Amino acid sequence: MFSRLSCRGPLIKSCIANLRTQARSTISRTGIREAAQKDYHYYGRLIFGGGALLGGITLAGIGMSGRMYDMEVSALARSQLWPQFVMDRLNKTYLYFGGGLAITSGAMYALRNVTFLENLLTKHPIMGIIGLIGSQMVINAVQQSLPYTPENMVTKNLLAVSLYGMIGLMLSPALALGGPIVTRAMLCTGGLVAGLTGAAVTAPSDKFLQWSGPLMMGFGAVFATTIASNFMGPTGAMGKGVYAIAVYGGVVLFSALLLYQTQQVVAMCEKTPAHITYDPIVMSTGIYMSTINIFIRILSILSNSRRK
Repeated sequence: MFSRLSCRGPLIKSCIANLRTQARSTISRTGIREAAQKDYHYYGRLIFGGGALLGGITLAGIGMSGRMYDMEVSALARSQLWPQFVMDRLNKTYLYFGGGLAITSGAMYALRNVTFLENLLTKHPIMGIIGLIGSQMVINAVQQSLPYTPENMVTKNLLAVSLYGMIGLMLSPALALGGPIVTRAMLCTGGLVAGLTGAAVTAPSDKFLQWSGPLMMGFGAVFATTIASNFMGPTGAMGKGVYAIAVYGGVVLFSALLLYQTQQVVAMCEKTPAHITYDPIVMSTGIYMSTINIFIRILSILSNSRRK
């Protein structure tokens, strides 16, 4: 009997050693997977931090030396020759842009305890999404159909405020994530938008206006994946791929779209004759919506990173 135990002793020791090796391997693979996930979000934050830094450097450089830019074709160079009506148009456009963001922020806070939208999307997700998208399309269509004249100012401003308030209602559940993370997302978005705006006004005037075709195709892909991500959890290879395209791809797309729209606003202000009405509300809606989409995706990245 002792001889049998002595024979089995090395076998038992060998089995225990194998189990320990397998346990270490499993723990090691789990650690590597978790580290990769952390790196995934780390590099995402690094990109947005770099964009914010780029914004600060670009805007600081604007006041240093005009020789840093192509003074023949950039909007910054041409601004020295703009007539007053071009400056007034740009000022009104960005006044509506900033006012829209302020109204949206206020609506987010004021409507943070309203559960109507959450209940609607929980009970009827497809109809809720279609309704929200349809409402935005109707408001934009009516807004564009009305000329920017004194008799239509009340209607156009009410439509603009209703759009800003509806976006605020849609974003109000995000305050449940906590004030610090929402503030960080706002700061990252502000830095990124500032950098992109600085790049657009210092680049050649038609540099980004040639991107309309690729931007439309990219918008279709991101829009489809965004809708799909509402019905697919970020689990599994397909779910994670759809989520990555909707979030990270969305940041890239709407950043490029903001470059295009910024140069488009400048071109419209310059090329529209003084006697033809220019609509700053309609022109500000594009850069407003791109900024909101960038903010939503940065907030999603930061919230997922915190959960990790």
